[in-house]
Amino acid sequence: MRSELRSPLRRRRLSASLTIFVIAIAIVPLSAPPAFATPRFHIECPFHHHKADDPIVYPNQPGASHLHAFFGNKSTDAYSTHRSLRQAGTNCGLAGDKGAYWIPAVYKNGNLVHASDADFYYRGVTSPLSAIRPFPPGLKIVAGDSHAIRPQSTTVVAWSCKGSSDTERARMRDCGSALVKVIIKFPSCWDGLHKDSQDHKSHMRYSIRKGNGRRGCPRSHPVPLPALTYEITLPFHGGRNVHLSSGPFYTMHADFFNAWSQLALRRLVDRCIHGGIECPSFEA
Repeated sequence: MRSELRSPLRRRRLSASLTIFVIAIAIVPLSAPPAFATPRFHIECPFHHHKADDPIVYPNQPGASHLHAFFGNKSTDAYSTHRSLRQAGTNCGLAGDKGAYWIPAVYKNGNLVHASDADFYYRGVTSPLSAIRPFPPGLKIVAGDSHAIRPQSTTVVAWSCKGSSDTERARMRDCGSALVKVIIKFPSCWDGLHKDSQDHKSHMRYSIRKGNGRRGCPRSHPVPLPALTYEITLPFHGGRNVHLSSGPFYTMHADFFNAWSQLALRRLVDRCIHGGIECPSFEA
């Protein structure tokens, strides 16, 4: 009888404790972020499908592109629109992320391979962090050069090894027992007007140094957005006999079509980037 009487009381106390705990998590980091925090959030979106489509460069032209590897949104094809992507499913670790992410297909020894891991980082790199806005709905961006004739700058495309840090190179190297990782960095400054442009790049710019270790946006592209970075792990240990559907390894590039839930994206930008904290990862 006593245990039956205590049970509702215990449940009320537990509920109150959980409520206080959740409120504390929500408030404390925003009021006092640690000085060493990296303002970012991270979404894992595994490989989903291959298709010779590109809804940014060749919209409504199925088969017109070289083969691509698609991540995140399950429906991405030549006919994709912001509306169709929003209505489709996603394999990302956060249901609110229905963005379409893609890179050229990768071949090793003539065989098509699937990425082992795919991680997408949204970072705050410009000052002040409070000025950074979420991507506008339907924004389209291309990073890297599919027509490159030499290795690209590591500020855009870099090669590394899974599990290593500060080892970005312009070329693939022998990773020993680790797997090769490619890193593609997107521009984070928007012109504030256009969600795409003729070359799919001119409406965006990379941030610039402003002095005192700070970065900001150029006057031509004054709207700061999160700096999106793809980190794609590939199922091999070195660059020998590797090529892409777009050509040699140095033609690596990536495309992004924003189809996030704007509410979910805004909340993450507010909490993680404006709050100056490194939020927990959303693993798939």
